Amino acid sequence: SSLSKANQSYMYPSVALSYIFTEMIHKNGGTLPPWLTYGKFRVSYAAAGNDLSPYQLYNTYNISKDPFGNTTASRQETMFNPNVRSELIKSFEAGLKMRFFDSRLGFDLTYYKSNATRQLLQIPMDPMSGYSSMMINAGNIQNEGLELMLDGQIIKNSNNGFNWDASVNFSTNKNMIVALSPGISQYQLGGFDVISVNAVTGKEYGEIYGRKFLRVTDEDSPYYGQKIIIDGLPQGTSASTDLGNQSPNYLLGFTTNFTYKNFGMSISVDGSFGGKMFSSTLVAMQQRGTSALTVVNGGRDSILVPGVVSDGDGGYVENTEKVSAQNYWQNGIGVDNTGITEANLYDATNVRIRNIQLSYSIPKTILNTTPFQQASIALSCNNVLMLSSHMHGLDPESSFASGSNATGYESGAAPTLRSFHITVNLGF
Repeated sequence: SSLSKANQSYMYPSVALSYIFTEMIHKNGGTLPPWLTYGKFRVSYAAAGNDLSPYQLYNTYNISKDPFGNTTASRQETMFNPNVRSELIKSFEAGLKMRFFDSRLGFDLTYYKSNATRQLLQIPMDPMSGYSSMMINAGNIQNEGLELMLDGQIIKNSNNGFNWDASVNFSTNKNMIVALSPGISQYQLGGFDVISVNAVTGKEYGEIYGRKFLRVTDEDSPYYGQKIIIDGLPQGTSASTDLGNQSPNYLLGFTTNFTYKNFGMSISVDGSFGGKMFSSTLVAMQQRGTSALTVVNGGRDSILVPGVVSDGDGGYVENTEKVSAQNYWQNGIGVDNTGITEANLYDATNVRIRNIQLSYSIPKTILNTTPFQQASIALSCNNVLMLSSHMHGLDPESSFASGSNATGYESGAAPTLRSFHITVNLGF
C-alpha cells in the first residue's frame, strides 16, 4: 500500500571510513609533538530511502451517507499515482577532530552535502479536472554546510577544586532548490494574500515574496532609490517580488560550565544571524495603535514620510506633506496582508540566553546511610532572556504554524515560553 510492486524495492547503501592518524604514528614508532594529543579524520557516504504513507498509492472513493441514509461515493481530492518511486536522499560528510595540550583544547570540524531527490510532492491541479492536487516524484533540494565546535578546559583542578570549561558552536547551511518538477519553477510553502514563502528553482529554500515600496528606479536621478510619495503616503508595487530569504546565514552558540566541589552551574547563549521574517501581528498592532512604533517621544504627532513626489515634468522633488499618525499606520503601509510587505519585513537576527542551570551533587558520605549510590538535584530555566532582536518585542522564533515550513511568516503566533525545571537524579 506504500509503493507498487514494480517500485517497492530500493537500495540505500552507506559506507564510512575513519582514520586516527595519531594512533598510527604511535604504532609505527613515531613521536607526537607535545602539544598534539589526538587526531582523527572521517568520511562517509549514505543514501536513505523513504516511501509513501499507507493508502496514498491508488485512487479510491470516499464512502459515506447522505442526509436520507443513502450510500454515496465521492472522489478523493488528491489524484494518486501508482508509478511513484521512493524518495532518495544522498549525503556526503567529511570531518576532522583534533585535541591539543593533553586534551584541554580541541575542535571538531564537519563539512556535509546532501541532495534530496525524487521527493513525493502533491502539486496543485486545475479543479476542473476533478482533483485539487496530484502526487508526483519531483525535486532536487541540496543542503550544503559547515559545522565547527571548539571546546577548552580553561581551569582544571581536582574534583573538589574549581573547574571551568567552555565550548563554541558555529554552523552555516545553504539549502538550494536545484530543481522542482518539469514546467514548475515555484512551489508555495505558506503565506496569505500577497505574501508567500516559496521554494524557487535556483534560489535558497524559503524565499519571501510580497509587495515592496515603490521607489525611483532612474539611476541617473539624484533621488534614485527613494520612496515615491502621493498625498503624503508611501506607495507600493503592484507585483509581488522577492524580498529575501527566511533562513539565517549562520548560527552561533556558546556554553560555559563551572564546578566547585559539589556545586555546578552552566550557561548557554545562542544566536541566529541573518534571515528575514514578516509579522502580521505587528501590522495588526500598528493599525490599532497598540504598537510602540506608533508613539514617538510620548506622542502621536503628524508624520513626514521621507521620499519624493512628482514635480509634474517627469522629475521629483522632496516630499513636504505631513500625514496624521493614524492615517499613516492604517492606510500608509496598507491593510493586513495586502499592504506593503516590505514595511513589516524584519531582520530575524536574535541573540538570547538559552539556558541557565544550577546543580548540586549530594556527597557520598551522606548517602552511605541510604540505598542510593549517587544523588543530585538541578534547577534550570530555558529561554531565559532575549539579548538582541529587531522585531520590537516579538520573538523571531515564533511562526505561523509549527507544522509549516514557512518560518519566515508570522501571524498571531503565541509568545515563546520561558520554562523552569527541577530535576532529581537518583542512582542505586
